[in-house]
Amino acid sequence: MPPRHAIQTLLTACWLAVAGVPTVCLAQEGEQTPQEQAQAVSGIQSLADLVEDAKRPRPERFDAAVKLVAAGGSREALLAINAILGRGTGDASGARVLLEAMARTPVAPRELWASVSLVPVQDDPSVRALVASAAGSFRTRQAAEMLVGLLRDDPDTTVRKAAHAALIRMSGRDLPSDAEAWEGWLSRQGTVDGVAWLGGLIEGLASRADEQERRAQVAEAKLVEAYRRLHLALAPEARSGLLASMLHEPIPAVRALAFDLIDRELASSLELGPEVGEATVSLLGDPDPAIRRRAAALVVRLAPESGAGAILERLKVEREPSVAAALLRGVTRWPSEEAARAVARWASAPPPVGDAALEAAWSLSRAGALGETEVRADLLRALRDREPKGLAPPALRLLAQLGDDRDRDRLRDLLTGDDADVRKRVGEALSSDPGSLDAIVTAAGKDPALYDTARRALTSQRPTVDGLRALCELTPPSPETRQSAILDFCSRLPLPELIRGAPTITDTMLREQALSRLEQNLPADGSAAGGDLGEGMIRLAEARLELGRSTEALAALDRAQVEAERAELVREATNTRVSCLLALGRVEEASALDAGADAWLRGLELAVGTPNARWVHDELTVRFAGALTEAQSARLASLRTRLAKAEPGRSPGQPETDDEP
Repeated sequence: MPPRHAIQTLLTACWLAVAGVPTVCLAQEGEQTPQEQAQAVSGIQSLADLVEDAKRPRPERFDAAVKLVAAGGSREALLAINAILGRGTGDASGARVLLEAMARTPVAPRELWASVSLVPVQDDPSVRALVASAAGSFRTRQAAEMLVGLLRDDPDTTVRKAAHAALIRMSGRDLPSDAEAWEGWLSRQGTVDGVAWLGGLIEGLASRADEQERRAQVAEAKLVEAYRRLHLALAPEARSGLLASMLHEPIPAVRALAFDLIDRELASSLELGPEVGEATVSLLGDPDPAIRRRAAALVVRLAPESGAGAILERLKVEREPSVAAALLRGVTRWPSEEAARAVARWASAPPPVGDAALEAAWSLSRAGALGETEVRADLLRALRDREPKGLAPPALRLLAQLGDDRDRDRLRDLLTGDDADVRKRVGEALSSDPGSLDAIVTAAGKDPALYDTARRALTSQRPTVDGLRALCELTPPSPETRQSAILDFCSRLPLPELIRGAPTITDTMLREQALSRLEQNLPADGSAAGGDLGEGMIRLAEARLELGRSTEALAALDRAQVEAERAELVREATNTRVSCLLALGRVEEASALDAGADAWLRGLELAVGTPNARWVHDELTVRFAGALTEAQSARLASLRTRLAKAEPGRSPGQPETDDEP
């Protein structure tokens, strides 16, 4: 055995005899079974064999050396390492691999120092440099003294540089490559390893860590700003590749900037390449929940090809509520039965993730993808466990759909509650439930804020005359809202229902607008229309006549054909026509038709202020002399007063000239 190898073996034995850590290791080994001890020894030996096998790839040998050094506090590992170091430090030797592994170890086991300090280094600067680098991981005074000695005395520049770097790494002090400076530092740290020595190292390392953190922040800020400028310098069509690469950067600030820039591009309606979406998908498994959350939200917006599957797979394993909430929004975009179980798992969670799950469940329900009965039961239990007042509209709709009559009764009771917001949300949720329509209409009669909800419910569930009547009886938030609602409702009514329901609309102008839809259904050849459409045109003419639009009213009548057997409708049409003709001064045509006094009085009322008003009055007086009822006579007297005001100095019946009969 070479003398130096013998000395190393002797020192190892001394360590095993007196050092505290190996003693503990031996005590622990005593608690192991023989089989466990054999397995431990076999594992250490396998690592040692791999380290020394020069035929194996260098990375494999290095990984094995790292593991062997980590186990260096055990007797078997200590003996194996001592043996490897004692076999020489040739170019492909295991000793070199071990020294490199020690140099990469944050804190090497103290038990290994004796063997490292005795590695033969005199004739090979590269080995001395390796030993110096390894010494920086022991953080003991003996290692520091050795490094200061190399810095002071070693003739090789490479060795001195390695010693200086190791001292900086060991101490955290950024002193110059000057042996005197380091000797001064060493003298201030205490004479032996102990609390003072460790305290000095900790203080130095903490200061260095703070300084490195500051430098890292400065560098990070500069890098972020450089990326920002590069993004602005690129043409829009060339930015996608940069954004995708930024998303893959391990620096959180760069990825955050990438997310912000992508949001800005999307807000500007700029199109991003598919590589951005795929890069975002890859971040769904990022260890940082904040990154996963932003990635999930962006995947939902960008909708890459792999987005639906990636969202679903991540949702199955996600544990962070904020991330799950973002993923669940993806379910609303890509509903599938496969997602139902994951949705049900989160449905019982508190808001906001619970609300997101229930919203996703409502989307699945609407898409017919809610899946198994068991999933539905889980969702219903989650809904019933929540106070209905606190449920969002999608969750309320889901409860109304999945629940029974008792659940819906609970919701209907809230329509008369004190909370206006709750009344509105519940009304929206029940608007598609036929059994709740009357309750919604009743509540809307007391709360104008429910007007629009009641309108939609009536439109979808009761597009009839009764539905129109109920809508007309409600108080709207504004006249404009009422007009829009009634016209929309009428546009959805079948023509027969519209014609029968039109008299329900008391606002003449609104009634005329609703009935004008009938003109779109008239024969294209200009002929008159009969049946329901003919009746509708008569109703339209009456509305236009009420508005004083006699010419348009007469045109509507010309497009109406009434069957002779509908005598009442024939009479209405005739009376309306006579009133139109009189209003237009076509007295002779009106006189040829058989119409009652009311039609003539109406015509006179419309003619007041026109040149033909006196003629209409005189013809009416002669035609119905002694035949007017008391009410009709009173109406005529009122019209005469209006005529007198319209023609000052003349009374009705007085000729315009002395020659006029």
